[in-house]
Amino acid sequence: MPRFKVGDRVERIGSLIPEYMRSGVVVRVIPNEHADWFSEYEVNFGNQQIATFYETQLRPANEAPDVNP
Repeated sequence: MPRFKVGDRVERIGSLIPEYMRSGVVVRVIPNEHADWFSEYEVNFGNQQIATFYETQLRPANEAPDVNP
């Protein structure tokens, strides 16, 4: 079962992501029949910016980022 659903706010994981494509809303779920973590998600970042990402590249927008002290 996919981790996110249409309408969920998500955030991309990584340090080299431009601010204008950091967080958005899931607009389409593309499930993988073999493994959940290979599910893909179309994310709308606003201003006609829509991109597709694997589940492992996203986290819930309200989840705290991993910070190494």
